[in-house]
Amino acid sequence: MPNTEAAHGATFLNELLDRLDLDVQAELSESRDETQVFALQGSTDALDRAPGLRSAIALLTSQALSRGAGRRMRCALDVDGRLAEREALLTQAAGDVARAVQKSGRRAVIDGLSAAERRVVHTALADKDEVATRSEGEGDHRWLCIERTEG
Repeated sequence: MPNTEAAHGATFLNELLDRLDLDVQAELSESRDETQVFALQGSTDALDRAPGLRSAIALLTSQALSRGAGRRMRCALDVDGRLAEREALLTQAAGDVARAVQKSGRRAVIDGLSAAERRVVHTALADKDEVATRSEGEGDHRWLCIERTEG
């Protein structure tokens, strides 16, 4: 993604945060394939108390990025530097659940994850031949299923 598109995303995000009257600043911290990670600093308490608000901000920014790039782009929000910690926790939990599914033969359903969090779990288990993952549901009501594969 060219720097101008990343700058457009950061500008959009900062203007959105300002319109929401949040004392939070965003800057692009890294690019991962089609995902732009924005570091958020400042008074982030409102984002911590309202994960739905954080998800809505990420969705709107993803749409702005996609429109600017002419292709699907994702936005991940790294609130006060906790994104890597959350991704590591999700990866560890995914492995634990996969082992339980493999042992029991019962499928596991994980609800309450954002699209970005479901993607972390899908990616963490992609190379595990013993289990398969898929997202089900519609819109904001999606959940992740982990099932043992046959064979």
